[in-house]
Amino acid sequence: MLFRFFSYITLGEDSLKIDKLGEQKFSIFINALYISDVKYVKEEIMIFVKNILLKIKSRLALRGFYKVKVYPHHKLGIFLELVQLEVLDYDYSLDFRILVYLDEKIYFKTKDYFILPNTDIYYLGEYYYCNIDSIPKIEDVVEFGDFIYGNELYSTMFHWKKC
Repeated sequence: MLFRFFSYITLGEDSLKIDKLGEQKFSIFINALYISDVKYVKEEIMIFVKNILLKIKSRLALRGFYKVKVYPHHKLGIFLELVQLEVLDYDYSLDFRILVYLDEKIYFKTKDYFILPNTDIYYLGEYYYCNIDSIPKIEDVVEFGDFIYGNELYSTMFHWKKC
């Protein structure tokens, strides 16, 4: 059960981990246990994400136009990167440009080499990286590292070496 390893803000039936990265920039994780009824199809994910963001808009003081990058994974859940692009003229207006990356890789980053399975492991500096699809029981290792995806992953992949 992944939800016990994260600190969450709970909203009704939905559990989220929300990190504020800057002024109107957020990283949001939605656990797979709470989205079991959502099919991993682009249109359904977009509708689900928009509904979640509308539920939490007042709590996060969202207003304006946001770019939302969505990284879904069937084992983990959905990772969101939310960045405000523009403040709109109307005080309470809110709009999203939602981009869903269905086939993106998500890696696990840790300092402990020995918790990773004996398969494609990479290193850069003091960190080790493994594709989360290669980890049979992700709940056993999740507290020992972080998940990386998107730009952070690709900029790291450029420099890492295989173990």
